[in-house]
Amino acid sequence: MKSLILLILSLLSSLPLLHGADAQEPRRIGKAHQLFLDDHIVANTEHLTRRVQQARKHEANPLFVKEHDWEPEGYVAPSVIYDDDEKIFKAWLDGYGIGVFYFTSKDGIHWERPLMRLFPEFDKEPTNRVILTAAEIDTKIAPPEKLDYLRSREAGWRFFGHASGVIKDQRDPDPQRRYKMAYLWIDRASGKPTWHCTGMGVAFSPDGIHWTPINEPVTRATVDMPFHINYDEQRQRWVLYGRTIGVIAPEKKAAHAADPNLQYNLGRAVIRCESEDFIHWTPEKGDLVLASDAQDSTMTEIYDMRRVAYEGVNIGFVHMYHNDPSVVTLPIQLGISRDNKTWQRLSDRSPFLAMGGLGEWDRGVISPPVADPIVVGDELRFYYTGRNQIHGTRWKFDDEPKLLPPMPSPRGALGLATIKRDRFVAMEASFKPGILRTKPFIHDGVTLHVNAAIKFGALTVSLLDENGVSQQKTTISGRDETDLAIPELTKIAGHKGQPMRLEFAVQNGRLFSFWIQ
Repeated sequence: MKSLILLILSLLSSLPLLHGADAQEPRRIGKAHQLFLDDHIVANTEHLTRRVQQARKHEANPLFVKEHDWEPEGYVAPSVIYDDDEKIFKAWLDGYGIGVFYFTSKDGIHWERPLMRLFPEFDKEPTNRVILTAAEIDTKIAPPEKLDYLRSREAGWRFFGHASGVIKDQRDPDPQRRYKMAYLWIDRASGKPTWHCTGMGVAFSPDGIHWTPINEPVTRATVDMPFHINYDEQRQRWVLYGRTIGVIAPEKKAAHAADPNLQYNLGRAVIRCESEDFIHWTPEKGDLVLASDAQDSTMTEIYDMRRVAYEGVNIGFVHMYHNDPSVVTLPIQLGISRDNKTWQRLSDRSPFLAMGGLGEWDRGVISPPVADPIVVGDELRFYYTGRNQIHGTRWKFDDEPKLLPPMPSPRGALGLATIKRDRFVAMEASFKPGILRTKPFIHDGVTLHVNAAIKFGALTVSLLDENGVSQQKTTISGRDETDLAIPELTKIAGHKGQPMRLEFAVQNGRLFSFWIQ
């Protein structure tokens, strides 16, 4: 019997080293950057912490605030793009319901207001307003000529609530639809509760200035804004992430059943729809994709989510609504999806974009971009809006007795936050070396590249065969670069098209991504 056991152990020891997920087919990574948002490429780690890297707010913030009498008290829902054809930055911001205002910039920091007079019936002087809405007119006191003008306008403008995204679409063969806008459609005269008289409207423009609406809501799936649309190249569809209400997950109900405040949670959550033409959206009510869970506080909801395609994955900028009795905040966390359908928030739920601190302009509310981040050099730019007034809430935070005068502007202003490429999440190690081993993968490149911050630390990279046996290794230190080539691992080229693994040992540093070019 003893000899039989020894024989079995000998046979087992000669088999390839396979552990759980490692036993599956090798990941095919091509030349895409491999980020560490989840464990998709990670087999196991030791002494490493996965940590969200908070975006850095620009020192020039807020980039602009109200300057003229004809401007709104604040701005929200920023759509900022870089126009490759005209070589300028363009921005459209909602003026809290009184229209959409257009800005341009050469550098994305210093902004100008192109002055036009598209609405002489209302604007006494040239402005940068490109959409006039029905909310501009108080029907109880408006003179007859203004009411006549309102009634003569297209229904799309009469029911315009708030803009929620502008896209320059080079795919559409119709130049009159080059620019696309989505907005909150509100039937103010319906007499129904707010949630029952809203939907999404859309408009088109040849130049981003002169707009034509579709005169009926294109979907009722989303009940409020912000909502977010961009194009899924793989599915060849437009994808909408909007808002629904009344969603309290069963596990959250169970976890917070004893808290009487649970009844006041509106259950804001994220739904998803698709469209081939930007007009017809399915499913009718959307598919629920993300909601607050038992880890969140009783009153936490998910306000909205921006999906961004990045290096073969979908990153979600998850706008939280922590509506707690002690404090009300709306930070932005990170989520991830591999199929643009199934979503999860990252294990580290610390803010990617945090609220401003005491005395700062964006302390009360921050609102996420309704456009994709812009790449400038080796950084990603995220344009957001903030204000120094708290979001509406059932809790009372006013001074007793009241000591402060009415809060000054900005009610809403444009801000900029940045990160370096790939640096959404880091695998961090202190002085005790942290180890990360990848799952077996197949690549299409020649030279290994890493994004790492080891200026005062070290990174050792080992090439392993698919069974985990070391083939070659090298150590680098004193570097902090978004693209650090490691040609010393010469054997990587010989593994092109073949399964292999990597092992990273990090000391006093951060590892953000790797790829093989």
